[in-house]
Parts: sequence; C-alpha cells; structure tokens
Amino acid sequence: MLYCPKCKIAIRGKKQCCPLCQGKILDKDGMKRAAIDEDIYDIDDFEDDDEAFPILNERKITGVTFIRICTFLLAIVIVVCVALRYLFGEMMSWTGATILGSIVVWLDIIAIMKYRYNILKVLAVEVVVAIIVDYYIDKMTGFYGWSVTWMIPFCLIGHTIVTYIIAKAMKLRFEEYITYIGFDAVLSFAQIFFIWKGENTLPYAAVFTMAGFAIVMVAAIIFRFRELRSAAGRMFNV
Repeated sequence: MLYCPKCKIAIRGKKQCCPLCQGKILDKDGMKRAAIDEDIYDIDDFEDDDEAFPILNERKITGVTFIRICTFLLAIVIVVCVALRYLFGEMMSWTGATILGSIVVWLDIIAIMKYRYNILKVLAVEVVVAIIVDYYIDKMTGFYGWSVTWMIPFCLIGHTIVTYIIAKAMKLRFEEYITYIGFDAVLSFAQIFFIWKGENTLPYAAVFTMAGFAIVMVAAIIFRFRELRSAAGRMFNV
C-alpha cells in the first residue's frame, strides 16, 4: 500500500503517482522518512507487496476436465468388464450390473455438473435415470413387473411432492416449478403404454397416479393458466 501526502489517502497496488493529483506518493520507508502521523494510518499496513485486488487461487481442475476424467474412468470400467465377461463367461455375471451402475453414476455426475445451480433439474434427471435403470433391471431379472406396477407410479408421486416442498422452501414462483410437475404428469400418462402392452397386470397405482396428475394439470390450466403459459413459453423459448 502507498500513501499520497497531498491527498492524504492510502493507495493500493503498485502506482508511480497518485491517481487523483498525479503527485508523488510514498511507500513504507518514505512514510517513515516523512514522519507521517501514524494516528492516520497503521504503518504496518503499508507493505511493499500489497495488491490492489485480492489474488484468487487458480482452479486446479475445471469442470470440463473433471467430466473428461469421469468419462475416461467409465470407459476403463466398461472395457475391463467386457474383457472379463468374454474371458470367464457366466463366472463374471456381475459385470453387467457394474457397467450399469457406473453409467448411472456417470449420468448423475453429468447432471450435477450441468445443473448444479438448479436442484429441480437435477432431481428430474435423477427420476428419469431411476426409471430407466429399474425397468432394465426388472427386465434382466425375469421381469416380475415391480418396476411398472409400483416403482414408476410411486417414484413420480414422490418426485412431485419433493419438488413442491423444495419450491416452497426456496420461495419459487409457480411458473418456476410447475414445468417439473408437468414433466411428471407426462411420464405418468406414458404408463398407458405398459398397460396396453400387458406388462402392468395390476394397474391400480398407475391409474390412480394418472388420475391425480390429470386433476392437478386441469386445476393448473383453469386457475393458473397465465402462469402456466408463461412457464411453457420459457421452456420452449416462445
């Protein structure tokens, strides 16, 4: 820090003259020689290496680099698991689950990195990943139907409840979270496919879930149409 005896101000950074009067400025030693009153400024604050702005630590790993590292690790896991499966066959039956779990973790990392400032988007991505993974596991284990009968309906209901609670806790406006509830409604209505295909033989939870979301969306259209239209416009950029 430096000092201008004419303007009687302290100056941060390395300057050759006072930025106000363009006059001569003093460093720590110069202030001692000029016998500046120490009641004005603490002489110990005037160090030679004082900077005008704080020095921020450089980030060692950027977000893109971190994602690349995670992608590389995922590739290693997949290659190793495929090689073990080829060499040892059914003895390595766990390799499929390992690959699937690694892909899920990778997708979670991507979602968190991309939407780390929007927790509602992260939750929406998590729901989609959970539905796909559970349905795949159900298929690979003989398909007992638990994924389409119970998991999907309760997952969508739970996500809607959590979204509403978070939105209220964060004091979000209606148009800022209704799109995520509408997203759950669309996924809920998609359960008709599993019922039509015959995979959901006990459609009670699915039907009640679709009915509940239908009521919610009708209420939103009737009572909050303007906000709903605004939310749709922001989503589709129209």
